[in-house]
Amino acid sequence: MEGGVSEPGSAPAPGRGFRPLHQGIFPVPVREGLAAWSPLLDLIAIATTGENVYLYRMNGQRVWGVTHKLGNKVTVEELRWRPDGKMLALGYSDGSTRIYDVNNGKAIHCITSEASGFGKITCLGWVDNHSRLNVPGRRIPETKSAECTPQALFDLDIGVMLPRLSVLPSSAGPESTFTSKTTLDALINAVTKGGEGSHLDVLLIAEEGGKILLNVFESFLIGTMDLSSLTHQLEPGSKLIRHAASFDLSTHSLLLHEPKMNHLLFSTMDILFIQQFGQYLFQLASTSTRVQALIRYMRETVTTIETEFKIMNDLTQKFVGIIAEDAENVGSEVGLEFFEFLVTGGPSPTLKEWLMDTLTERGQKRWEKSSVNGYETLRRLVHENLLPTCERLSVLFCRLRGLARWKESGSPLGLEPDDFTRCLEVVSAITLYVHEFLSKVNKELDLYKAFMNWLRYALDQLSTVINIDDKPTEDPQVDTLKVAEFVGNYIKKSSLLPFLARNIQPKLSTYKERGESIIELYSKNEKSVAVPGFMDLAEYLEGLCKTVFSKPQQSMREQLRLSRPVLISEDEIVRKDIWMVENGQNIPLAYMFLHPGNQEDEKFVLMIRCEIDTTGGLSSASKIGCAKVAIQLEQELVDMQFIDDNLVIMVILNRSTGIGELVSMDYANLQYDEGYNPTNNSWSICSYAGLVHAQEVIPTSRRTFDAKWVPAQVIVNGKEGRRVGCVVAKDSVRYSVFDLDHEDEDEEDEGDKKNASSSMEVDSK
Repeated sequence: MEGGVSEPGSAPAPGRGFRPLHQGIFPVPVREGLAAWSPLLDLIAIATTGENVYLYRMNGQRVWGVTHKLGNKVTVEELRWRPDGKMLALGYSDGSTRIYDVNNGKAIHCITSEASGFGKITCLGWVDNHSRLNVPGRRIPETKSAECTPQALFDLDIGVMLPRLSVLPSSAGPESTFTSKTTLDALINAVTKGGEGSHLDVLLIAEEGGKILLNVFESFLIGTMDLSSLTHQLEPGSKLIRHAASFDLSTHSLLLHEPKMNHLLFSTMDILFIQQFGQYLFQLASTSTRVQALIRYMRETVTTIETEFKIMNDLTQKFVGIIAEDAENVGSEVGLEFFEFLVTGGPSPTLKEWLMDTLTERGQKRWEKSSVNGYETLRRLVHENLLPTCERLSVLFCRLRGLARWKESGSPLGLEPDDFTRCLEVVSAITLYVHEFLSKVNKELDLYKAFMNWLRYALDQLSTVINIDDKPTEDPQVDTLKVAEFVGNYIKKSSLLPFLARNIQPKLSTYKERGESIIELYSKNEKSVAVPGFMDLAEYLEGLCKTVFSKPQQSMREQLRLSRPVLISEDEIVRKDIWMVENGQNIPLAYMFLHPGNQEDEKFVLMIRCEIDTTGGLSSASKIGCAKVAIQLEQELVDMQFIDDNLVIMVILNRSTGIGELVSMDYANLQYDEGYNPTNNSWSICSYAGLVHAQEVIPTSRRTFDAKWVPAQVIVNGKEGRRVGCVVAKDSVRYSVFDLDHEDEDEEDEGDKKNASSSMEVDSK
């Protein structure tokens, strides 16, 4: 077979598999290994050589792009979709991981390790316990709920009865997360549907120094751990490079690289708290995630209030600042100038000049419109954004306090009811302060309108030429007392400034250390000292939440276990991947695809099947099977990827002819030699594989490309109903999207067949 895989004697060679659906050209080259299909949508994310990330539809239409802004030395290292396809995680060389909303490309989370020296990301694994429940043969456990249980109470989502939070205006800034309705709905307004009370997802982040960062339910950080601290049989510095998980997330399969001896190792990791905490883990993780999102929403709302106030106040200070300077030059003061004018009905020469030449009627209208709109915007932000946030936070903290008070669930999780009482106290203080702020806004707006009414009338009087035959100007009903109060107390400095002040001393933590109640501090009608403003309160609440949630996080970190590593290879492995399935008895199986380097006399790829036994909640490799699949000497494996629980796809290039092809193979039905003893690490699985008889590939589908279009990498989505692939050419620009399951249709005319089978040749021309 020219340019192909060794053909079995009895099987016909499929020549028209992987029907092309679309061909196109990316605007910039795609980096190898940094492209992935959305699990549930026909969208593909790619990282370019310029470190930008783009999202494309299957027809080649670009949805959005994330421009690289992290510095010249920061690069994208890993890319992973959340299993439900709603979010995309990017791991960077600076150790950070950013999560983007698929709807608009906005960064909604930035995950960084609390440990110093967290280096370049080497692996991202994002798995859940529900997206694969519909796999044929998989038994879905029935869930029973009693009426008088914490679960039943948690299922009563009171948040549904509260008004939905509104998106923030554009003044929140370009970096704001919540100016998008889709993002707001996903992070805060989403309602937990029936049956989702046990849904979990785990994001595992690994770095080059051997540390891992575990994250549950979007943004509930479990914390950073060194892999070598989870087992004494692993050398320090061993790093995670590939990851897969069982359906229930309790057992994870890891491919590890030990740099000291350049060994490739396999190990299993047990997350014991998933089984131990069960439904309560979902409640803790999901509720704490929403708390963090609400605090972030609160901070962005406060930032928006600060921006709107600054726009309004800057114009006020512009006009008032001019008359204040002029009044000071003549030994007067701005308040006295306005007060004298109000009482006597005649302005001083300085004030008159300011009224007629600086302010003018046009300026007065502009000032009035800007300030009135500003006050109204502040009121709207308080009513629609800030107060509803406080209400939701109160509900969530009450739920968490209730969970902590339930002995069977709260104690193992490390929850303390008093911690959430302190959080509720801070939320109550914020609520009080918000109501006080709203009262000040209403009063100041009322006084400002009276002041503007008088100022408008005064300008009309000064600019009108009096004629004895004219009717007198209609009295605008000036409220002298309100004007006097505004001139005396608010003309130079707004009463809203203290609410928006930052870094006020002493800090809230100081009051707490003294034993003073924060709620009492903010409930005083007359405050003897300046108290921290909105942003200081929000930051204090955020820090308090981190302290409170650190207790269950510590409890969870203590329930991670790593099994004794199994030696896979002492030599270089060029390409490798791992996949987990379950057999008919719900026993986890880990499959590994390995392509050893330095092959001269014999070319092959290895499929390793590892049966995982779990005893007392601890897993280990109990039985290992090895299958060696032969490749012709003139062929080279360029790329590979698991499609699903049965198939793997390979890109194979014939060096002598320059012809490449896509080949899929049923790895589950290979003949696996199970003679290797996983407890004997004196030699590796790859060394043992040298004694195993090589099998020939029986392709399930295959497509051959023209020599002018050389395939270099393949990206597939094997999800049921979304089975599609994309092959990228060697130039990293041209690509072809293809159907994983269907061949070219027989009813196509000959010209269409020729064009479909050599579509990449057309693109190359």
